Amino acid sequence: REIYWNNIPKPVSWTNDYEDLFSDLEQTKLDSIISKFERETSIEISIVTIDTIKTSKEKFDDLTLHIAQTWKIGKVEKDNGILIGISKGYRRIRIQNGDGIEKIVTNEETKEIIENYFIPEFKKGEYYNGTLNGLCEIIRILKDKSEK
Repeated sequence: REIYWNNIPKPVSWTNDYEDLFSDLEQTKLDSIISKFERETSIEISIVTIDTIKTSKEKFDDLTLHIAQTWKIGKVEKDNGILIGISKGYRRIRIQNGDGIEKIVTNEETKEIIENYFIPEFKKGEYYNGTLNGLCEIIRILKDKSEK
């Protein structure tokens, strides 16, 4: 696990599915939504699924933050990155918001998105649907708030 921590793989796209939760088509759809949003707003969103072999349950949140920082998600001058970390094996999800995003979306709103959009589908084993629902809600909130 320490080897993984010290050698985080480079992202292959916006969606990096190391737990094989998504089909190729599902990954392509998620990437397409994120790419379009990034072109419109410059906000970068990355999704990573993490196998239990790579970290302990206790270190999952730390690892998602470490990945977000290693991958440098978001534009440097805006710190506008979001990392959605998912572990089916540990039944965990963590959303790491850059400082620029925290000024727009509160931690309470992020928690509500997880509880209301990701988790209901995850409980049914529908990881793609939950991720899609949560991603779309994050984008909706960011668009709504940036238009005001």
